[in-house]
Amino acid sequence: MNPDHVSSRFDTTRPGPARTVWEARFPWEGSRLLAQIDGLPKADGPLTVHAYVSESQEIRALLKGSVTQRLRERNQMAAVRVRSAYKTGFFWLLEEVQPLWRRHQADRLTVTYPVIPPAGEGRFLQELYPLAAVLEREGLSFEFVPAGADPQYQAVIWRGGEELWRGTCSIPLHQRTALDGRAVLAPTGGLTVWDGISVLHEWRLQTDGELFWDWYGETVMPHLLDLADQRHGLPIFKNLSVSLHLSEPDLAIGVLDERISMTEALTEDIYFGTLDALKARVGTAVSDRSLMPGRIVPVAISTPGQDGWVSVALTTWGETAFPVEFTAETAPAVPELSGTPPGSSGSQPWKPARLWAAARQQAEHHGLKWHIPAYSVDGRPVPAVLRPPLDGQALMGGVLVTGGQHANETTGAAAALQLIEPLAMGPLPFAVLPIENPDGAHLHRALTQLNPEHMHHAARYTSLGDDLEVRLKTGQAHWEARARAWAAQQVNATLHINLHGYPAHEWVRPYSGYAPLGFESWAVPAGFLTIVWHHPEYLQRARQLAEAIAKRLTLLTDVAEHAAQACRAGAAHVGTPHYELIQGLPFLVAERPDALCPLTVITEAPDETIYGQRFEMFVRAHVAVGEAALDHHIRTNGEAR
Repeated sequence: MNPDHVSSRFDTTRPGPARTVWEARFPWEGSRLLAQIDGLPKADGPLTVHAYVSESQEIRALLKGSVTQRLRERNQMAAVRVRSAYKTGFFWLLEEVQPLWRRHQADRLTVTYPVIPPAGEGRFLQELYPLAAVLEREGLSFEFVPAGADPQYQAVIWRGGEELWRGTCSIPLHQRTALDGRAVLAPTGGLTVWDGISVLHEWRLQTDGELFWDWYGETVMPHLLDLADQRHGLPIFKNLSVSLHLSEPDLAIGVLDERISMTEALTEDIYFGTLDALKARVGTAVSDRSLMPGRIVPVAISTPGQDGWVSVALTTWGETAFPVEFTAETAPAVPELSGTPPGSSGSQPWKPARLWAAARQQAEHHGLKWHIPAYSVDGRPVPAVLRPPLDGQALMGGVLVTGGQHANETTGAAAALQLIEPLAMGPLPFAVLPIENPDGAHLHRALTQLNPEHMHHAARYTSLGDDLEVRLKTGQAHWEARARAWAAQQVNATLHINLHGYPAHEWVRPYSGYAPLGFESWAVPAGFLTIVWHHPEYLQRARQLAEAIAKRLTLLTDVAEHAAQACRAGAAHVGTPHYELIQGLPFLVAERPDALCPLTVITEAPDETIYGQRFEMFVRAHVAVGEAALDHHIRTNGEAR
C-alpha cells in the first residue's frame, strides 16, 4: 500500500476527552486492474485473461468490457473473464454454471469444495451458501463433496446418470494474520494471463477491502491496544467511529432474506475484530462478554466504481476514569409521546421513546405499576411494567419478560409490549422490561437510517461495549443490568421469557476466518428458533415446555414453513446443525445452572434487517411462544399447589 494515500490528523480544538482522527484514501481496484492490463507486454497469439475483483456483477461486466477494449486497441485478441473475489464459488455457479444446467435441462449438480488449513473443514462449504436454496428453487438435486487442498471448486452437471459438463473455478486466497493474532485465509483479488501455453503474467490484486483492512490494522489498532494496556479494568475508550466508503458489492440475491454484502462484512470485522484483538491483549477469552472496550461504531457504504475513503475518530475518556450512574434526579428528561394504541407493534422497529410511551399506556390501561429501576450509561431509562405478588401469592413463581437486551434484535421489544395484556389477564405476578438496552436501541435507529439492510452489531451491546446480562453473573449489576435484577426479585420470577433475535442473512467476517468467531453456529439462519434453559432438577419440565411451545408454533404455518426452508438451506452448508427439531421446528434445550430463573425461554427470531410482513410474522412468533410458556407455567404452578 502506498503511504502517500494515507493521511492522519489530530483534533485538539475541543476541551474534555481527547479526540484523534485518521483519514485515508485508497485507489479503486478497478483502476489498478486496468493499469496492470495497460502494462502487459504484447503477445503473438490470443490471450486468456482471468481477473478477480471484489465488485458487483454489473461492475465486473463493465470491467470485462474495458479490459477487452483496451487489449483490442492494441490488436490483442483475448478471452476475458472477471470473476468475484468474494464468495467466488457461489457467484461462479450462479453466473457461469446456472445457464449451462438450464440449457442442458439438468436434474442434478455435484459440487466439490476444498478443505485448506488453517481454515475449518466447512469454511468453503459455507461460502457456497445459499446455493442449496437456489438449487431447490431450480428443482435440481445436489451433492456437496469435500475434496483436497487445491484452492478451487469443481462442478459437474448431470441428467439421469449422464455427465453433461464439468468445470472448475480457482479461489484467490491470501493467508494473513487476524487482528487477534490468528492465522486465517482471506479472500483476495488477482490477475492471471495465459498465451495458450504458459502463464505470461500473474499478480495478486489487493481488493479495496484489503487495502482498508491492512491500513486499519497498521494505523488504528496499535493506539487501541496501547489504551487497553493503560486502562486495565476500566472502559478502554469512549467512542470509536469508523466511516468507510468502498466500491464493494452490497446486494440482495432473491432467495430467503439473503444478502451478499462485503461492506456489511467489513463492519462485522471492524466491530468484532477490534473486540477480539482487545480481548487477546488483556487475556480475556473470546467467549467472554464482560470486557468494556467502549462504543465501536462502524458504518460502511458501497460506492461502486469509486476510490475508497475512510475516516476514523477515536474519543477517549480523558480524565474521567469511569462513567457515573444516573439517578431519577440526575438523568436527562425523556420526551413524552401520546396517541400510541396499547399493544400495537407496527411493522418496523420503534425508537425507544415510543416504546416507553406504549409500555406506560399499557400499564395505565391494565392498572399495573410503572417503575424505572435503572438508567443506561447515557442516562436513558430502563422502565418496567409489573404486577407484584398479591397477598397470599408471596411464594407463587412469577414471570419475567425482557426484550431488547441486544438492541439490533428488533422484534423482541415489540413482542414484549404485546405480552403485557395476556400477562395482565392471568393470575401470576409478572414484570416486563420491553427494552433493556436503550442506548443500543438509540444507536441502532441512527444506523438503520444510514443503511437499513445491515446487521449493525455495533448496537448489540451497551454503550460500554459489554453485554448487560454478564454484569448479573459477575455480581456487578450496574446501569442497565439493575433493572433485570430488580424486576426478578420484585415478582419472585421462576420463569424468564427472554426475547432475542439473530441475523436474517449469512453472517460472515472475511478477514477473520469467514465464519463469525465465537458465533459460528449462528452464521446462517435456521428460521425461528427457541431455546429452553433449565436448572438441573427442571429437565422434565423443560422438555414438556419445549413440546408445548412447538405445538403452539406449528399453528403459525408461515413461521413453520419459513423455518423448514431455512433449516434445509442452512443444514446443507454447515454440516451437523447445532439444534434439534421438535415437531419440525428448531430448538435447543440445555441445562444452565447459572440462569437467573429455574426455567428460561429464549426466542431467537432471524430479525436483524427485517421489516414489513416478515417483521410482523416474527413478532407473532415471539408472542405465541410467550403465551405458550405462560399457559404452561400457570398450569404447572397449579399442579404444584
